[in-house]
Amino acid sequence: MTRRPGFRAFDRGGEIGQSLVEFALILPLFLGLVVGIYEFGRAWNVYQVLTNTAREGARLAVIPTSDQSDVQTVIDQGLQRAALDPSQATLAVTGLGDGTGSPTTVQLSYPYQFQFIGPVVAFLQGPDDSMTGGITLSTTVVMRNE
Repeated sequence: MTRRPGFRAFDRGGEIGQSLVEFALILPLFLGLVVGIYEFGRAWNVYQVLTNTAREGARLAVIPTSDQSDVQTVIDQGLQRAALDPSQATLAVTGLGDGTGSPTTVQLSYPYQFQFIGPVVAFLQGPDDSMTGGITLSTTVVMRNE
């Protein structure tokens, strides 16, 4: 087979350039998806810690000899075990010591700040502080008094 001068049998230069352009278009979308999955998983983990900690506090709250400070101590210890700051948590206990069979409610809220998505949202929004890149996670546990 004779080759003509200046003619290449397999000219792939255009395909390589096309692949680079496609990669450049897809990479930010893929990285955004991966970061979003990480952020959602981390927020879900904090929510599960809050739920379990509120449940531990409710178990203590339904005992007739417990008081608000005992519940607060258990909640603080549970948050510290998960490396969360107890001073940022908001705790509300109702029905404490109301009598056997009546419900006791433990409500726990915690502000969650997104690590990667939060600063991006705050930057894109501009100087207005209505969106901080965070959410408040809340959980409520109801148990009957013993």
